[in-house]
Amino acid sequence: MAKHDLIRPRLCGLALAIQACCAALPLSVPATAHAAVDTRQTNILALNDKGVYWYERFRFDLAAQSFNKILLIEPRNASALRWQGLVDLARGDIQAANVWLGKLQVVHGNHPFAIELQQAITLAAEKRQQYAELRYLADSEVVPANLTERLRQLLPQPPLGEAAVQIYRLMNRTADGRTYARQQVAELARRFPNDKRYKTLLAELGDAVGNTAQAAGTRPATPRPNPRQPATSAAPVAAVIAQPVEVVPAEDTEPVLSNFELGQRLSDQAQKKIEAKEASAAAKLLQEAVNLNPDYPWFRYDLAVLLDEQGDKESKLAAQKVMADGLALEKGQEMRFASALLAARQDRQTDAIALLEPVPRDKWTEGMSALEKRVLYGRHLDKLRALEQTGQFNALASAVGETPTWRAEPEILAFEKDLRRKQQIRLRMGFENSLIDGDAGVSRIDSEEIPLQLDVPMDFERTLFFRADSLNTRSGRADPATAANFAKLGTTLPTDPAIVPGRLDQNYRGHVVGMGIQTDQYRVDLGTTVGNFPVNDWVGGLQWFTNLGDGSLRLELARRMVNGSVLSTTGAIDPLTGESWGGARRNGVSAVYYEAFNPTFDFVGIARANLITGKNIPDNTEFNLQGILGKTVFQRQGHEVEIGASLFLWTFEKNLRFYTFGQGGYYSPQAFGSLSFPITWTGNMNGWSWQAQARIGASESREDDTDLYPLNPELAAAAAAQGNPTVQIGGPGGGTSTGLRLALEKQVTTNLVAGGYFEIDRSEGYNPDRMQVYLKYSFGDFFELSVPPEGISPYSRF
Repeated sequence: MAKHDLIRPRLCGLALAIQACCAALPLSVPATAHAAVDTRQTNILALNDKGVYWYERFRFDLAAQSFNKILLIEPRNASALRWQGLVDLARGDIQAANVWLGKLQVVHGNHPFAIELQQAITLAAEKRQQYAELRYLADSEVVPANLTERLRQLLPQPPLGEAAVQIYRLMNRTADGRTYARQQVAELARRFPNDKRYKTLLAELGDAVGNTAQAAGTRPATPRPNPRQPATSAAPVAAVIAQPVEVVPAEDTEPVLSNFELGQRLSDQAQKKIEAKEASAAAKLLQEAVNLNPDYPWFRYDLAVLLDEQGDKESKLAAQKVMADGLALEKGQEMRFASALLAARQDRQTDAIALLEPVPRDKWTEGMSALEKRVLYGRHLDKLRALEQTGQFNALASAVGETPTWRAEPEILAFEKDLRRKQQIRLRMGFENSLIDGDAGVSRIDSEEIPLQLDVPMDFERTLFFRADSLNTRSGRADPATAANFAKLGTTLPTDPAIVPGRLDQNYRGHVVGMGIQTDQYRVDLGTTVGNFPVNDWVGGLQWFTNLGDGSLRLELARRMVNGSVLSTTGAIDPLTGESWGGARRNGVSAVYYEAFNPTFDFVGIARANLITGKNIPDNTEFNLQGILGKTVFQRQGHEVEIGASLFLWTFEKNLRFYTFGQGGYYSPQAFGSLSFPITWTGNMNGWSWQAQARIGASESREDDTDLYPLNPELAAAAAAQGNPTVQIGGPGGGTSTGLRLALEKQVTTNLVAGGYFEIDRSEGYNPDRMQVYLKYSFGDFFELSVPPEGISPYSRF
């Protein structure tokens, strides 16, 4: 191996040295403690010794069992928590060791055992390469003058345990480092008198001082290497030290550096340039370091990472070439490892594994094992995310459960938590009031709805839901003297004794009930109206959702209630004869397409075709098209403002918007077009979400003339005999319109959300107001806040 190749410490050796101290630490028991406590502590001590015994013999499975038993007895035991982390670290599972470190820190905070484990993880993971380079420099012909300072900066806190042994031994290579190391180890020996490692190291450092001819600040004189001479030609350090040499004073001139040291200096300068955002200058410095050390992988890796971070295709290809050129020169495991790291960074996971495969498994370092695990884990996460995004939650649950290797990983735990939440029973309920002004007993509607939905998961994908909405519709009391355009009142005298006074009240109470099954891909439901409604009829539908690249499509086949008046929604009763009519139902298909052109610009397209039927009213056909463009004009954390434009086109075969017997009571123009411009502010902050929308628009419409008694010429003749009109004259219409909607939602507790909204529309002949308050509750631990706020759509408007 070349002189500048890194000599890495064995991870198991590091952990074994740590345990030597811990095994020697007595688990002291207060003399006044209860006998049961003494027994427990004795058992813990025996289990600890047993765990250490197996750990020393590389039986990490048996060691983990012993330390786990300690935690069953005493879950907060700091030593056992630390040991479990060291066991996983020795296995090469750095992520699992970090989990134990987290538990140790939560329970004991900044405990010395936590610091010791954290430092062991640090030297085995993110600081591994940096530490290996310092070891190389400490063994080089000319030890850098700043070695001690660089070693001190290696860890954020003074080292403990094996980290202290390793680092202070390296510091012993310089005069100032030797003095500093002795002081620090003496303090550690005082603080931890039962840890034999510190006493042993202190004696070793003392011997080193005595065996260097009492010449502080000097090193054996050796020939200065040629900067261009390969580092492998230098004599081994041990052989040089063994030779009798003459101590010479240090020269004032700067010593000649080896190629590696020059490369390291250039690399340090490059890092400063990177911090100063001078990427081009940094790349030149790293290229010089590579030129000086063409077969050293880590200067190449730093250069490749810098190129890769530029983001463009050419730079990424250049980064690959840097490592490929290195592999052409040197196919050792370090070069392969560095190349594999770059491949993983560029999401070339197959290439990363292929680069490591030629290295015999018994030669793999913990870093290589960790990289392989990261790649495999990444593939596994990609599979889980794909299942989640496509709504295959049952398959997701199986994939999570059948991979015990990853069960402790935070991301897998998050998947499991989300899956458990999908099995929580949820309740949604609200109160809604809606008012459309008009003639009492005829066109006026004042309705109250109490939507209630219970969601019962059947598995991870399918949810069974039940609807039991209360619906009260009030039109008021019709006045026969002024309501000639209602029912059959226009066909007789207002004083006709056949008019039943009780039937003049057009106010009805009942329920809309149903049930259905819903997944992320489809929804199917079936329901009916029940109560004293004049017309009770069934409703239901089937929805299907799919993703289309950057867009999505929702298709629906459904039969739904036609809102707008008491007549169209629940039907009405003729005060003269007691006959009922109305209860209009839309039977049709619809398609809703959504596409995001970019993160701030999207489009929604809607198309519908319906056949409208009802009791004692003519069938009618309906078609409409709508296109909505939205542009986000302001966005920051928790806030988004969007402006939009909406074009709506609408047509019906027949004009049936009136209230005489046979009419439908729903707005049905033969041509309608509107253009509106909404501005919407959506927010989410501190457990609140909100949305405010204001809109302004204009419309044009046309209505045909219509028979007021479209199904019965005899009624029309009777109305004519009373001098009442039998035809409603149509014509053009339209004008300007405005609207306002305010919605607010609050996360009351983790499983309870409360909210409400208020909206008004103002246009020619149409002025509805609607208000709703609602609660959403989970019989589990979580009900998410909706952004924007999402009320409960009554079953009558499903």
